[in-house]
Amino acid sequence: GERGSVYISDGYGNHRMVVFDAKGKYLRQWGGSGTGPGQFVPTGGGHPHCVALSNEGLLYTCDRGPGGGKHQSRIQVFDKVGTLKQTIPLNPPNQLPLTGRVSHIVFSRDPEQMFMFVADLGTNAIQIMERKSGKLVGTIGRAGRMAGQMAAPHTLGIDSKGNIYVAETITGRRLQKFVKAGG
Repeated sequence: GERGSVYISDGYGNHRMVVFDAKGKYLRQWGGSGTGPGQFVPTGGGHPHCVALSNEGLLYTCDRGPGGGKHQSRIQVFDKVGTLKQTIPLNPPNQLPLTGRVSHIVFSRDPEQMFMFVADLGTNAIQIMERKSGKLVGTIGRAGRMAGQMAAPHTLGIDSKGNIYVAETITGRRLQKFVKAGG
């Protein structure tokens, strides 16, 4: 009943998800500053940092921050009215101290959206995860400044062929394209 609604990750101070209808009328919000379920890290800026809507109508949000010594670094999954359905931690090895992790998410182009690609500021790589389980199944790139390496992967895109685009921020300041192998 809300065709055309817009879901916004309103971080950098507000710590909430906000929903507007197709005409810009405010509908609802949820979240808040904190470390509990459904809340977003209170320090470090940029939380929540992204939102991605799955084909099933679930909202995947980036809670990227370091949490003032507690690394939340997680994906929180909500339904369209804000009920928390799942929390997926991002905890691969090589965590950099006081670095946020989950910066952006895109889903694979198959109808089931079997995989999600997660820009990980903590490892300077793209984590490939099973979307429903959150299981880590692979990685694209590694830290560095050469082609195929990353410095602060920040935003992701995926095209109709499954190629991944990575925009780097801070010291990276570039866009890279990773071509889907075998496709």
